Amino acid sequence: MKSARLRPPPAHALTDLAERLRRLAPSSRNPERFHEEKSEIVHALRLIAREVAHG
Repeated sequence: MKSARLRPPPAHALTDLAERLRRLAPSSRNPERFHEEKSEIVHALRLIAREVAHG
């Protein structure tokens, strides 16, 4: 039996991503972190879009 990967419902995941976007800002101490976080958010949004598109 395969174990299903537990993920929050898309609405919850989108709320979490919106909060991450709200806090997203460049930092002079770690400028790369802004781009890393942005890429992680984009990836998460694409996964949610794929999940919604394919049911």
